[in-house]
Amino acid sequence: MPPEQQPEFNYSKLRAYLDCPYLYRYTYVQGRYAPHSPWSSLGQTVHRALARWHANGGDLSDLILYYDEFWQAKGYATPGQVLEFYEKGRDIMERWWTLVQERPQKALYFEKVFVFEFNGWRLRGTVDRIDRLADGSHEIIDYKLGFDERPPGPLEEDLQLALYAIGAREGLGLKVSAVSKFYLARMEKVTAPYDGSRNAAVLALVKETGEKILAGVYDRKGKCPSCPIRDLCPESEARSEARDTIPISRP
Repeated sequence: MPPEQQPEFNYSKLRAYLDCPYLYRYTYVQGRYAPHSPWSSLGQTVHRALARWHANGGDLSDLILYYDEFWQAKGYATPGQVLEFYEKGRDIMERWWTLVQERPQKALYFEKVFVFEFNGWRLRGTVDRIDRLADGSHEIIDYKLGFDERPPGPLEEDLQLALYAIGAREGLGLKVSAVSKFYLARMEKVTAPYDGSRNAAVLALVKETGEKILAGVYDRKGKCPSCPIRDLCPESEARSEARDTIPISRP
């Protein structure tokens, strides 16, 4: 099949279908999107500002300039909330700048795209950062806002990091020996070794999910009360609960 005719798959599509097939259909088949929340808007702003700054370089004033340029005032309930979240993000920019000065980055890539073919699909992803380690292997690093103080699940079981490690190997020819999440709100990195032992299971899940998507299988519902489209989806069982109170989940 010519590349332009291959269906494209990525982690966001995989995650959406696993969470709820109707969420996948709403977003990727019907072309509609979940409403912005303060956290999603801030997350996009911070990621884009850091990516631009790492690509272009500069001092703290340049980093703040990129932050202001990419600022999104979407999903906020009040002007006061806009200001509150703006200050949260600006604090991350300033603390990131300080960290980089104290501990210079040894990154090989920022915002690196990988593409590889699997089971008739074209798998694509963008890794926030890839570091080259002393032994010549590589570390995958995913940035998270990290305002949520709940402990993360084991990185060894993280589906996104596993898929990105496979993508780095298959699409970029890189050997990955470590995966990490960097929590920007507290400037903390959590790392786990990666040996590829889950690769077969991850690819089997991708294959199974992709086949269900192509077949149009919508045979179950996810957790409606915590779904970002619970007030919009016709299949939602939590619409009446969401009209009065829409909790905002933190990343």
